[in-house]
Amino acid sequence: MSAPATQRTELLDALRGFALFGVVWSNYAVLSLWMFMDPDARAALPGAFLDEPLKAFHAILIDGKFYSIFSMLFGIGFGFFLAKGSDGLRRFYRRMLILLVIGWLHLRYLWAGDILFLYAVLGLLLPLFRGLSDRALLVSAAALILSPLAIDAAVVLTDARFDPVAPLMRALATSDAAHGNSTFDAFLAAPSGGWKAFAEMNARGWLFRFVHLVESNRIPKVLGIFLLGLWVSRRQLFVNAERHALLLKRLCIGGFLLGLPASVLMWWAEEHAGYPPDPSSLVRTASYALSVVPLAIAIACGFALLWRSNAWRPRLQVLAPMGRMALTNYLMQTIIALALFTGVGLGWGTRVSAVSFEGIALAVFIAQAIGSRWWLARFQYGPFEWAWRSLTYGRVMAMRR
Repeated sequence: MSAPATQRTELLDALRGFALFGVVWSNYAVLSLWMFMDPDARAALPGAFLDEPLKAFHAILIDGKFYSIFSMLFGIGFGFFLAKGSDGLRRFYRRMLILLVIGWLHLRYLWAGDILFLYAVLGLLLPLFRGLSDRALLVSAAALILSPLAIDAAVVLTDARFDPVAPLMRALATSDAAHGNSTFDAFLAAPSGGWKAFAEMNARGWLFRFVHLVESNRIPKVLGIFLLGLWVSRRQLFVNAERHALLLKRLCIGGFLLGLPASVLMWWAEEHAGYPPDPSSLVRTASYALSVVPLAIAIACGFALLWRSNAWRPRLQVLAPMGRMALTNYLMQTIIALALFTGVGLGWGTRVSAVSFEGIALAVFIAQAIGSRWWLARFQYGPFEWAWRSLTYGRVMAMRR
């Protein structure tokens, strides 16, 4: 027997809200510009003695895991559209084209770390895989998730003669030379400058983002996780957690047993990895591939198992409104950070240590959880969800409850 429709959507919404917690924690390390500072400058910040423990905590339990959960949820959502037939597929294409525009505006004019643009581009490819069997989906997902091993190994074996990121690196070097300073310098100037420095940071940041996406092999990994989400949607793992409890437990335990040791190895390898990849950096590539997705699956399955508990479900339900407004909350996390860390606002960037920006990120998350509940008690959609839905359906949707 299937779970009630409200319970189905609430579990996924709550998991999406939980994923936003990891996303804001990861992103504020970059949005605060702490990631771009040299070690000496970081060490001079108040509370810097906690930087290394927090950095290890991030590498082992946060980095990559929560965007992977988000990516899996994206694939699950695609499965829902497929279930609606050809009309659902047409609507999915429209949603992706609109998301492409939103993502580009976010990437180009607000923050170079945007993920929406990549989601939209890869989302447009998802219908190509809808005819695959469940087994073929899993094989394709595994091949894409593990493909960075083959790509980086090819770079090493050819002594970087084969290097997908090299053309983008040359374009970035050309851009830096034309401006007379590095893109890092443009980022680090943003807190002390006004709108001009903010505009220059964004004008140059999008190319830096493309370099990072290719250098980190993010494109095949995200597509692979999308396919994994489509498989989860077909199996309805999160539709009725009770019925799939045994499989969820196996995936949770197996994911932690594989992913946690590999994540510790990845944290150690981070200190030795470089560009272009060399034999030592292949350890990081392998440990990343074997840690991030298994741990993301373990965390998501653990969340679903807790959802089965009458004691835990009410506590997790507070995250559901935030998940229903995921697009609005994701974009607002950027806007809040820009107001705090750049010169168009308070200019705190490069002045806060890890413990400070983590505390700020936690405060933003709590405020958004409270604000989302307040908003959805009065309106049917978040502001950006309302606009996205209205454009998708070609009519103005009712906003008020």
